[in-house]
Amino acid sequence: MAQEVYLPEPGSDAPMSEAEVRESFSGQTHRGSYNFQIKDFEGVHFEEWTSESGEVRHRMGDRLDKGVWTQKREQICYDYESEDLLPACFSFYRRGNCIYHYQETVGGNYSPGFTAVSVIKGEEPSCEPPMS
Repeated sequence: MAQEVYLPEPGSDAPMSEAEVRESFSGQTHRGSYNFQIKDFEGVHFEEWTSESGEVRHRMGDRLDKGVWTQKREQICYDYESEDLLPACFSFYRRGNCIYHYQETVGGNYSPGFTAVSVIKGEEPSCEPPMS
């Protein structure tokens, strides 16, 4: 049973602006969780570094994926070298210091939904409920 999570509402809440996205991601490392909406599930944790030059490294457990990221207005699009990861674009919503990743497209196809929550590495998450 999923716990109640007070996610941003893409239809009424404003996503982070182009400047906020650039400030929050360019040259930053984020740590976060996937499956944060499932009660008593520890989630699948990740760490992702987005360089100022457009390089991205995503670590999840023992897996490290490398690729590139580009910012298109308020969205970020990721394209990893791994064949099993399709290019995907995201909008972002902030609650406190937590950033909710809202997938817009995968492989060029519209595929909306929240996929992850993260904070800049070194910050203590202020998510409600807490990030797993």
